[in-house]
Amino acid sequence: MQSDTVVVMGNGPSLKDVDFERLSGFDTYGLNSAYRAYERMNWWPTYHGCFDYRVTECHREQFINLIKNTPIEKCFYITNISDSEDFQFVNMQQYGTTNRWNNSAEHFSSFHDNGNSGANACSTAVCMGYKRIILLGVDCNYVELVDGSKSDGPGKLVMEKTPDKNPNYWFDDYQQKGDEYNVPDGLKFHLPTWNMFAYRAAQAGVEVINCSPITNLRCFKRMSLGEALQ
Repeated sequence: MQSDTVVVMGNGPSLKDVDFERLSGFDTYGLNSAYRAYERMNWWPTYHGCFDYRVTECHREQFINLIKNTPIEKCFYITNISDSEDFQFVNMQQYGTTNRWNNSAEHFSSFHDNGNSGANACSTAVCMGYKRIILLGVDCNYVELVDGSKSDGPGKLVMEKTPDKNPNYWFDDYQQKGDEYNVPDGLKFHLPTWNMFAYRAAQAGVEVINCSPITNLRCFKRMSLGEALQ
């Protein structure tokens, strides 16, 4: 830990305007398929996580590569992606959920499943001892069907092609041909789960600041990134 502050990055469109160099000196936490952009940028977060079973299974090999071949310090996944003893990651599934917080730096038994990757990343950050969380790219505004996506069963979508434009994310090929994912639902699913985390963060004395310039999330203090990083 560089400080008691961590920057948790969602993947909403507002993240595209963030200068990642401004985050130097702060621990950062990336999520889900954003590794595709990190590779091109040659920039890596301190932590990476995915708390979605379908997405984790779809990107299993890529996540193993993140663990083995990048400078990311710790990875958090909702299920066991490998039985290899050559590398380590935190398998959140084995800890389950509890109704208590424990701020011990590595005590992940206090992890509480909030229901979405961003809020769960924040939960693991609290478990690691962070007292201040800055949110970026948490827009909570989704188009259900983007160009190239197709329904493939209840709640499941699959990408039949890589879209030219993707209004849901900060880079257009965040989702690519063959990707499987859950139907996005910001208002009915993501917002209530963030509200759940907001309550738990307040109980734990953790300050959460939403610096996403365009967002439907209203349960946290709002601030510009410049102000929050001072």
